[in-house]
Amino acid sequence: MWDTVASPAAGQAAAYRAAGWWRDETFPGDLASAAATRPDHPAIIAYEDGKLAQTLSYADLAVMVDRFAGALAELGVGPGDVVVIHLPNRWMLGPLYLATIRIGAVAAPAQLAMGGRELGHILTQTRARVCVTVGSFAGTAYPDRIRQIAPATLEHLVVVGDPVPAGAISFEDFFVTGRPQPRGGWPDALGPDDPALLVYTSGTTGQPKGVVHSQNTIYAAGQSLSVPFGLTAADVISIPQLLTHVAGGMHGVYAPITLGATCVMHDTTDDVGLMLDMIAEHQVTYLHTSPARMSALLAEQSARPRPTGSLRVMSASSAPIPPQMVTAAQALFGIPLCACWGMTETGGCTVTRPDEDPPDWGARSDGRTMPWMQVRVGDEPGARVGRLLVRGASLCLGYLGQRQAFEASLDADGWFDTGDLARDDGRGGIRICGRRADLITRASGDKVPTAETEAVLLRHPAVRDVVLVGCRDPRIPECDEVCAVVVPDGPPPTLESLRQHLAAEQVTADSWPDRLEFLPELPRNALGKVLRTTVRQLVEAPAADTQPA
Repeated sequence: MWDTVASPAAGQAAAYRAAGWWRDETFPGDLASAAATRPDHPAIIAYEDGKLAQTLSYADLAVMVDRFAGALAELGVGPGDVVVIHLPNRWMLGPLYLATIRIGAVAAPAQLAMGGRELGHILTQTRARVCVTVGSFAGTAYPDRIRQIAPATLEHLVVVGDPVPAGAISFEDFFVTGRPQPRGGWPDALGPDDPALLVYTSGTTGQPKGVVHSQNTIYAAGQSLSVPFGLTAADVISIPQLLTHVAGGMHGVYAPITLGATCVMHDTTDDVGLMLDMIAEHQVTYLHTSPARMSALLAEQSARPRPTGSLRVMSASSAPIPPQMVTAAQALFGIPLCACWGMTETGGCTVTRPDEDPPDWGARSDGRTMPWMQVRVGDEPGARVGRLLVRGASLCLGYLGQRQAFEASLDADGWFDTGDLARDDGRGGIRICGRRADLITRASGDKVPTAETEAVLLRHPAVRDVVLVGCRDPRIPECDEVCAVVVPDGPPPTLESLRQHLAAEQVTADSWPDRLEFLPELPRNALGKVLRTTVRQLVEAPAADTQPA
């Protein structure tokens, strides 16, 4: 199964090691070091259902990793096997990730938002022998769902919390309170360059692809925030996103272990009031989330302020940051809001720097690249925007079972085609202009870079949120007109006022909207990304369904 992904070339690996971007150490080694040097320091502080549920010191975490490794081994999991982890943000996520490495297995986190078709594909493709899930969460009985779609290769269903159905294994009984395994019983079976993490893409263009990372590509990706923001063992880190997603896992699980820092997490990530309470209670110093969740956080802090003076860095990714959000963050928290860009295949690649860039730069740029990554914008001379290509130490090893698909995204020099469009930001960084799949093609043949134009429209005083989608051109049905779907901020804007705003911002007229519709909120996925297909369907509905509330 793993022969479908490529091992890094010896010369490339040596160069990355010489530069300090890769290493010979492993994450279990980081844990052992922290447990020896600061055993009582909190590693994980976890909330469930709005209440503090678990605090693990580094000594506690080391014990749990060994217990979990022993439990997985007793279930028959060994080197090269996959363990599917289908959980909300719970305290056992980090120990499970590390326990798989301890016994040479590979963790495959699967987000709870995945449908049965996607999850069934993951269980089948990975031939997972063990799946760990939650008994019930947000009204859904996950063991029942899994049993309906599980392939015959799934031997054990492990359930966290109640109810534990007949034939399933209680996580609490088998992993946590069972007889402790002797420490040091399993040598680190995974080398730093071996497959260690399997993260599936969202599958919006077909079946989700299994992106394979090694400990070293994870290590490089995890530094994309800790290095530019100067994070250390003294920091308290909160990533109120799904830790089964690549950004949450790398920055909320692996990076804190590498630093010996503290991760504060909660399973109800939309509860921004609790998020602010956790910042105040645990003196959180660094917070990263999506712009959608950041918007709710700012509104809550404005309405019901909490003491948040411990925060020294905040960042957001997955969607453009509106200028008013940067202004509000500075006013409410006294610090800049930084922008980051990355993807499942690369982890974080670029970031704006609070100590080097203008205070509002997070609304105008996606930042400069990390020293261990390179970016290149297209090959088309004179083009305003171009294909975004990347290469470097955090690029994944490939797609599980899809070697040709991954190699088709690479050129002869190792540049990976991200599928994004970008432009130079004027300060040595990039500005994402949208996915090529989201481009709107006019009858003239001109392409509309959606994200770039949306970012400008967000600066209109009557626009709280906006997305551009293609709607059929009545003159040439095979082509598109541009429809701006707006969530108003107060009295709704007119189409003409949007065009005047774009003209004042010197946006090319081909990118101006031809049509205007309104929604009370834009539909988004769990990562805060707009569901453009859903928006298009709503736009095609009767006009009364898309008027401002």
